[in-house]
Amino acid sequence: MRRQKANLVARWTQPIGRRRLLRGAGFFGAGAALAWVLGCRGGDSELLTTLDRAIALGEDGVLGLGPGEPYEVRTELAEAQVGREERRRSLVAFHHFADLQLLDEESPLRGEWQDSCPVPLSASAFRPQEALTLQVAASLIRQANRVNRSPLTNRAIDFVLHTGNAADNAQFNELRWFIDLMDGRPLQPDSGGAGYEGVQSESPDPRYPDLLALAQLPFVPEAIRYPWYTAVGSRDVLAQGSFPPDDASRQIAVGGEKVIDLSPVRKEEVCEDPSILLDPELTREILADEETEVRAVTPDANRRLLSRQEWIEELFNSRERPGPLGHGLTQRNLDEGVAHYVFEHGPLTFIVLDTVNPAGFAAGSIDAEQFEWLEGELTSRSSRHYDGKGALVEGDADDRLIIIVSHHPLDLLNNPLPDPAGETRIQGPQLEELLHRFPNVIAHIAGHSHESRITARPDPEERRGGSYWEISTTSPVAYPMQARLLEVTDNGDETISLFSTMYDLAAPIDPREADDPTPGDDEVNEEQLAAVARSVAAQDPQSDPEAAGLAVSDRNAEMLLAAPFDLSGVETPGRHRAAAATEVGGVSRRALLKLMLPLS
Repeated sequence: MRRQKANLVARWTQPIGRRRLLRGAGFFGAGAALAWVLGCRGGDSELLTTLDRAIALGEDGVLGLGPGEPYEVRTELAEAQVGREERRRSLVAFHHFADLQLLDEESPLRGEWQDSCPVPLSASAFRPQEALTLQVAASLIRQANRVNRSPLTNRAIDFVLHTGNAADNAQFNELRWFIDLMDGRPLQPDSGGAGYEGVQSESPDPRYPDLLALAQLPFVPEAIRYPWYTAVGSRDVLAQGSFPPDDASRQIAVGGEKVIDLSPVRKEEVCEDPSILLDPELTREILADEETEVRAVTPDANRRLLSRQEWIEELFNSRERPGPLGHGLTQRNLDEGVAHYVFEHGPLTFIVLDTVNPAGFAAGSIDAEQFEWLEGELTSRSSRHYDGKGALVEGDADDRLIIIVSHHPLDLLNNPLPDPAGETRIQGPQLEELLHRFPNVIAHIAGHSHESRITARPDPEERRGGSYWEISTTSPVAYPMQARLLEVTDNGDETISLFSTMYDLAAPIDPREADDPTPGDDEVNEEQLAAVARSVAAQDPQSDPEAAGLAVSDRNAEMLLAAPFDLSGVETPGRHRAAAATEVGGVSRRALLKLMLPLS
């Protein structure tokens, strides 16, 4: 998506009991309201990617179609050779989903009050479109299914890679929504009691006064058609993406009282120093304060918070096809309770890291044991690399192109908190130094930032040739609600290219043009709800739509890189197929039967 220059005057407010999270004159300002009366510009139903046309937010506050965005050639790490278009062959093509962040907007554990801090603790503690994350994710999956081949080489899509934060608040029901969406199982978006019990008192879009009620109705999503893999994110295993679950937070999550606002004194303390919330005793004092505003909600046992071990186990409770069983996780992950793993495709190896700090806070880091494991995995797939002192090390390992996968990008691997065992954590600069020592590393793919960003990571010691590209992708939880198609090609001239292609939801720009993809689920048109969600998100004054897209070269791009070894003898791999259940990770029959019990 592109955002044309715009001066939004819209403001919104959501009454919450006797207080308001934000002050304003209503969700739509005068200019935006007029634009909604005039309607949205449609005509986008057959578009597949932003190479064709790109959605833009105009100066009038209306979403419409702008021109497509052709690939920008990025040559920071290698020169583009003439004639590569005729020589190139595809090695892999896959979808990158980041931060689906399926959100139980009725959960007692959510802290929407954070938005009312003088300087908000989070720009995402409350979003006006938050009741519609499941419908938006379902629309993104439908579009990924439509984009079933590379627009460049016509290669069939091999798999989907999700880089963490499938859930919003580490809750069981949120993770189940993610797995069930990907599997195409019937969904019940509602939690607690029947009907909407969140903080909004009215629809965020006045054209659809029943929007919040419709958002709670069940629907049947379209399953993803490709094998899929996932990484653990901070929101998957930390309450509100920042706090290690403790007895107090577990009780709040499944309980019947929701904190609406803090007393002025307590709020000032927490707004100035959010680390207070890491102290269970201080948290209990805040909740016990007579001026803390609390509302009764319907309890729900399925809001229980998940440990890392439980998160791992639940990913095995998924359909066998398209698989794979465990979605990258293996018996080793089950046995050891660790969330890092490796999977292979043709000449490529994908090393998936766990960068969530169990001590808390949203920023990431890596434990020392995993870091040592990573170096071993890199070494076993590299015939040449450099040791920590800069000396060349050569061996007889079979060379493979290596892609690193993690939830956090490099600049957000800056969490200094020691882990619960008191051990120092590895941060971004140490990881980057390690990766530069291995020329076979060609890319680092991440999420978390909600930005579509492509960053060249040149090796400071050019003689080693250890340069690579870092690619992060925006989240569909907020505007512009996109995902990314990535492809690696051998150019036949001692260079490789990584191609990035952005695409939007399957939903039309104008919600009135939405066809119901599953007309059998009564009055629920989830495609229309997804279209409304994007419209509302585009008007959210707390978000910066420009930040999500950065520049065209961060969206649709060809990234050149010197081939780290001779690829001429490498066969073009066929379409990636997940291993059969009996082949994945040595999962025992007894463990398989136990894990595949009926869903809760």
